[in-house]
Amino acid sequence: MAVRRMEFGSALPLLFLAVALPGYSVTIQYSGGFGTGSGNFTGVANLGGCSGALLADGIHVLTAAHCAASIAVNGTQTVLTPDITGLGFFTPLFPNGIADAVIGVHINPLAALWFPTDLANSALMYDLAILDLAAPAPADATRYNLDLSGFAIAHNSPVTMAGWGLGGFPSGSVAGTGGTRRAGTNTVAGVFDTAVDGALSVNLLDTPIELLWTTTGPPNNSNDILDPNNTLGLSNAGDSGGPLLFNGNLIGITAFGNLPRGGLSGDIVLVGQTYDAGYMNLANPGNTNFLNSVLTVTPEPGTWILAAAGALLVSMRRRAMRP
Repeated sequence: MAVRRMEFGSALPLLFLAVALPGYSVTIQYSGGFGTGSGNFTGVANLGGCSGALLADGIHVLTAAHCAASIAVNGTQTVLTPDITGLGFFTPLFPNGIADAVIGVHINPLAALWFPTDLANSALMYDLAILDLAAPAPADATRYNLDLSGFAIAHNSPVTMAGWGLGGFPSGSVAGTGGTRRAGTNTVAGVFDTAVDGALSVNLLDTPIELLWTTTGPPNNSNDILDPNNTLGLSNAGDSGGPLLFNGNLIGITAFGNLPRGGLSGDIVLVGQTYDAGYMNLANPGNTNFLNSVLTVTPEPGTWILAAAGALLVSMRRRAMRP
């Protein structure tokens, strides 16, 4: 079975999802969601088929690179071309949503396909992108601080993931459930270090975060996705780019998943054999360096305004000093 792309209507054979399209929900409904703008996770941006996390400065959104760019292969080189132009927030002040334009896309330069020769069963290493917003997000949209310490991974901590993907809690078909903001809880199991697809194998240098799949309901069989009592806290299609949170801080971004579901496979992603959801590990040096390089050099809108005002004052003063 191929790894599937997280976006709802993607025509690409490549799928990085947030996890594929199971028959029943694996996400938990929280208060708030489509059209209401109430409750939690108002900083989870709707990218129209993917999700994103609003950063603390209010002018950047962190998401998966595959949500913000088209993907091609030139020989063995992965080529990502930004193709996102806007997104939306739903908050109490804007219960019907407010759109914001994306005026810049920064993609982790380390991003590369696992298996360039097998697009249908591949995902991206370093699947991370930062979006520049044209205007600051609504004041009542939750801002997320980055936690780059790796503490939650080292201590197998409880986490929460959120996104606009498919759901259907407490049970039932996921048909028609896309575009509703949901969240779920789980526990960090560790990180993936290898992906295997038949004879193909790759070391995952970005060490994606692996979750434990602890259940939040009393399923008869924790590995049976058809069990209507099964409400495992995992992500789903459309959740790609959504936040993975520890103590309310951002430690990861939903990136990939594959079917069919099976048992835990340790630290190996077995493409087509197990249901493994992976989250970009922000504490990984390759991701941390990327985040720091972009977020420390991108001026905020207010900075541009102050700089322009300062330049204008200097110009006026020089003119006034001329004889």
